[in-house]
Amino acid sequence: MKEKEKMLKGLPYDPNDEELVNGRLRARKLTRLFNSTIETELDERKKILKELFGSTGENIYIEPNFKCDYGYNIHVGEGFYANFDCIMLDVCEIKIGKNCFIA
Repeated sequence: MKEKEKMLKGLPYDPNDEELVNGRLRARKLTRLFNSTIETELDERKKILKELFGSTGENIYIEPNFKCDYGYNIHVGEGFYANFDCIMLDVCEIKIGKNCFIA
């Protein structure tokens, strides 16, 4: 079983596995880009989040700063909103439905 599969099942895993390290580096790059946007760059923010997350609704909004482990394990529905300094530790899947607010 691959280390990523173990991680997603909540089993002990090696976080130094190359696939997992690369996944975290990808997330760091995308969150750094997201967090460096300015208030008027709403389309760019949405584009970055759609690339980062496993799945999203069409309209989602997160206030910077945002951090996560991998991003691809996060699934949010239409109308999702998260306020400032949200951190999602997504070593396992995170599923958030439609019209949910995290404040």
